Amino acid sequence: MIDKILEASLKRSADKMSTKALQIVNLSPSESWIEKLVEVHPMKQIFWAAIVQILVFGFMLLSFWSINKYI
Repeated sequence: MIDKILEASLKRSADKMSTKALQIVNLSPSESWIEKLVEVHPMKQIFWAAIVQILVFGFMLLSFWSINKYI
């Protein structure tokens, strides 16, 4: 009886780990994170989108500079 309970518990934790690993490998966020995004104020979404866009643009310029310098 205890063996079956323990085995079921291990299987559930393995399934959770497998799901988490797939989310990490596929770079997909968890569903709860996406659901919370809808509740955020639109201006806050725009603010963070602008910050991410500036960071990506800065990384792109840095990449161009390093490619030009070393190649």
